[in-house]
Amino acid sequence: MKTRFNLKTVALIIAVIFTIGTANATEKVTKASGHENIVEASLNIENWMTNEAIWSTSDLTNFVEAQEESLNLESWMTNSDVWSTSIDWAANTTEANLELEDWMTNGIAWEVAPTLKTEVEGNLGLENWMINEQVWNL
Repeated sequence: MKTRFNLKTVALIIAVIFTIGTANATEKVTKASGHENIVEASLNIENWMTNEAIWSTSDLTNFVEAQEESLNLESWMTNSDVWSTSIDWAANTTEANLELEDWMTNGIAWEVAPTLKTEVEGNLGLENWMINEQVWNL
């Protein structure tokens, strides 16, 4: 409902803008070239255009809407066994209990031997360039 209202509002605003924009328009006719002489052939009514035998047939002029098959309830749609929610599927499924295995509690399996030496950094100190007035006062 809100979207429909918003779309109608936008359409009304656009229509008002176009109306205001064209209200003060003056007719100005320009030709692309003064050498053009466009002469269109006159239209003539031909016999087939007014022939009642062509235009009165129901196959050509009267389109019949396709009739859809009516919807009927089938037995499975109303069967309470199909749609019953009293069955608790989670309660019917059983899983094996989890058990501890030997490798899970084996201390050797979980020991991690250091393979790389850790890098040791020294203490940070002030260097000359850090406190040099010429570097920082340009």
